[in-house]
Amino acid sequence: MKRAYLFIVLSAAGVASFGVVDIVYFQTVGYALAFVGLMTAAFNVAVSAAELPFAVLFDRYSNKLALQVGNALRVIAFLLFFLDLGPDSLLLAQVIAGFGVAASSGTSNALVMKQVQSSQPDRLSRAFGRITYFSAAASVAGGLVGSAVYVVAPRDIWLVAVVFCLTAGLIIFGFSDTKTSNVRTPWPAYARDVCAIARKRSTIALVLVNASAVAPFLLWQLKFDMVSLAFLVFGFLLMNTAKVASPLLMGRLSLRTAHIPRVTIANVVAAALFGVSDAPWAVAASFFLHVLLHTLLLVLVSGVFHASVTDDIRATAGSIVSLFDSLVVAIVAPVVAWTGQVLGFGAAVAISCVLYASVAAVTRHPPGVMSMEN
Repeated sequence: MKRAYLFIVLSAAGVASFGVVDIVYFQTVGYALAFVGLMTAAFNVAVSAAELPFAVLFDRYSNKLALQVGNALRVIAFLLFFLDLGPDSLLLAQVIAGFGVAASSGTSNALVMKQVQSSQPDRLSRAFGRITYFSAAASVAGGLVGSAVYVVAPRDIWLVAVVFCLTAGLIIFGFSDTKTSNVRTPWPAYARDVCAIARKRSTIALVLVNASAVAPFLLWQLKFDMVSLAFLVFGFLLMNTAKVASPLLMGRLSLRTAHIPRVTIANVVAAALFGVSDAPWAVAASFFLHVLLHTLLLVLVSGVFHASVTDDIRATAGSIVSLFDSLVVAIVAPVVAWTGQVLGFGAAVAISCVLYASVAAVTRHPPGVMSMEN
């Protein structure tokens, strides 16, 4: 499990090394916000297309090979971003990066979750919280490195990401390929299990949670950069501090999966405050609160989701979520980008508020109505 965590940490640092400034970078080199939204859509379409094939590879054949392929694709994508041969090459890089994320991100989380000997939602939430904690801490380090490089040579942020990913690739070679227990499961039964997962309320809820953050996470860099580059870096540190604090706060407040509807409504308020805030202190405070609450919601809903699936199809189950989530984001991201560019940030964030409200509707179950596990 230690190697799995190390791979997750290095991957998170690699993504953070450019993720702190990538949207600002693309605008600085001449690309409009609407094109950035199009690139986001291309990335998510690619994730959707590749999720299930790589999950099947992970669950039924080789955990190790899925991670190796995904990591290699990420390296290729980052090199294309560095070369920046034009709009077409950037779209191609986003597609390749989407394939890489489909192959490695959810599968690495599944590798950890498979080793949690429990089917209790709250215990699985705590395990997912640890993944979030380590990823956020690594993101702070990677983001600081990327920010320092951006000040000196903006394009080199992609080379920093390459170095982190290559190092993560070396960790994969030390993995022992986990035995794929459901090789003996007949394909028809496997397909039925996958279809059953897609219909679960916990799956729908997790898809909506992931998609709900699209507006704040697409626009936060631009909002912070309006003040200064230093304030942008401060915003990145705030974001990851909130992610680190969220699992700790969950334990301190004894939050359980039963609190999901309330946390969801709190997210609507926090996102709305971020959308309408203009003063730097208000932007920072509302963004921190939004990320804190969104991470809490993600951890809690993920615990319910993972409790409803078996280890035999855990990576595939995660890919079902990512597939539908990516399809939703592929549709919503260009709309958010266009809305932010034409109507303003407040109107764009309102789209996320609507998605959060839909999470509250899905997760609310009065007595006598099926629970989230169904």
